[in-house]
Amino acid sequence: MSKNEPEELSESVYSQHGDVEMIRRGDRVYPNFRLEDSPGICEVPHEDIGYPLGPVPKGKGVEYTSEGEPMEYPEIDFRRLANELSDGRKIPNTTYLTHAIHKHPAIFIPHIPSYFIRQFTTSRAEDGDRPLVLDPFSGSGTTGLEAKINGRDYLGVEINPLSRLVSEVATSPIPPNALDRANEAYNNHLSATEKRLYEEFDVEFLDRTKKEHWFEPNAIVGLTRIRKALAEFIDSEFDPFTGLSEPEHRAIADLGLSETELRDRINRWLTLLIANTVFEVSNADPGVSKAYKSKKMRRKIDDDEHPPDIIETHQEQISETKGQLVELWNDIYGTTFNRGTIQPTLNKFSNVSDGTVELSENDAHKAEVNVRLGDARTFDFPEYREEVDIAITSPPYINAMNYYRGSKLRLFWLYDFLEEDEKFDATELRKSIVGTNSVSLSEVSRDLPVTIESIWKGSSSEFQETRLPNLDKDIISIHNLDHNDAERKAFVTWKFFANDMKRNLARVYEHLKPGGYYFFVIGENTIGERLIHSHKYIADIAQNLGKFDGTSSKLGENEGFRLVGSGWDKITNRDLFQGRKHEGGVIECEWVIILQKQLRE
Repeated sequence: MSKNEPEELSESVYSQHGDVEMIRRGDRVYPNFRLEDSPGICEVPHEDIGYPLGPVPKGKGVEYTSEGEPMEYPEIDFRRLANELSDGRKIPNTTYLTHAIHKHPAIFIPHIPSYFIRQFTTSRAEDGDRPLVLDPFSGSGTTGLEAKINGRDYLGVEINPLSRLVSEVATSPIPPNALDRANEAYNNHLSATEKRLYEEFDVEFLDRTKKEHWFEPNAIVGLTRIRKALAEFIDSEFDPFTGLSEPEHRAIADLGLSETELRDRINRWLTLLIANTVFEVSNADPGVSKAYKSKKMRRKIDDDEHPPDIIETHQEQISETKGQLVELWNDIYGTTFNRGTIQPTLNKFSNVSDGTVELSENDAHKAEVNVRLGDARTFDFPEYREEVDIAITSPPYINAMNYYRGSKLRLFWLYDFLEEDEKFDATELRKSIVGTNSVSLSEVSRDLPVTIESIWKGSSSEFQETRLPNLDKDIISIHNLDHNDAERKAFVTWKFFANDMKRNLARVYEHLKPGGYYFFVIGENTIGERLIHSHKYIADIAQNLGKFDGTSSKLGENEGFRLVGSGWDKITNRDLFQGRKHEGGVIECEWVIILQKQLRE
């Protein structure tokens, strides 16, 4: 062998729990993806997909390795991987296009769904259609936006009406000239309002929350003016087709959008701006994920530094989000409208000399987005059963964030502008969000502490072969702690896995095509001084779905996902973790669980 020839690396086998084996060459491992079984790929790539092995980053006192498990795991560096794929698309930052159209808590970076979509689906699925991407925790629409701009269809499931609104606005292109005219018309209505309280456009909060605690009098006055202007705009004769350029007309006509449907997109955008403005002008500290009137905010109010000018803040939100929507249009259609944000327009790949893409060849233009209001644990869409090619999600952490408290102030101010199917009961919404700590033990019919083994239908020896006995030890340990909240925290932990994650895994399984992947990204957190190894327990539940009570009558006892493997990605954005206690050490990474629905024999 000459010095210039690369040294051929010897192969060995790298193993993980759950009979997972990968080929190892040097410091890289190559999971057995079985791409030939994937319905989202029309042609299997020639090169193997591999990742470098590395020690899992961890804070002081954190241990990830159990008996029989490896010391190193594959590092799946999404920021690097998403920008190195052969299609040439580059993601400049985490807020490009409409990813930051609303300040939504605990979103995952766009590089994650972008990488999975572009690496594990092709522009046409095996059946010749555009691949269908599912995210059962749609949130702000991060996965949906990446699916749309990369020419894949999207099905999102979201329980929170505000999050559904954000998802829809972020993924619904509006012609820039229509945005300009709508902005002008809406501003005319806003300018015509007087600086006074419009009682008919004031709101009653839907629970025991005291409005005057969260909003200063001048903030309430400004928000009633904004609501009055929006109501008048919605009731006006505004024609969104007037003033469109010929290419804009062609794009809208090709989609078959009616005047009413385009108006709805504009109305939803302006409705979202109420929520954006509420976020900026309420007394809640914007640096905390839940509604919390901190000492810092109290000082600002006392020093007359808060709230900012309501109308001026609202105008800033209009300008900023309009620019983001223009950038979305530019990205999809290869145009160069200059009313976007300062972020660079991404490259388009086209054989048309002016940079635009023919509509007949533009998959991003044609890609359909459908965000359904529903529960990630119970959704059932007959028309989508076994129609999904790939699922990607990042669920809430256990007991880590009260998503309802983080959104309720915004929801109350825009409630009557929501779609009819989005109207909600505040108490029910608060209790129904996955990961919530809003649990009343008086309503629990089971004896406590309840264990995972209590819902296991398989044999005892099969249960002991999983890592779930360790989860039961965690639950019992939390339950036995000497503090008032111990029993509730133990039950919340049990419920997260035994109910929430188990049922979600089953729903996704039912909607995936055989051979389809479920990429599951989750962090781990400390409950009652116990670090909960969520990725291990979810992987074991996923492999044994048919062996649990209450999963689905459609699943056979031996049905479950095939575990392709697990890997990690280092956490670089710690916004989610502000104010959280880490008795067991700071969590330095998120885990990726790669699951595949097996083909039928």
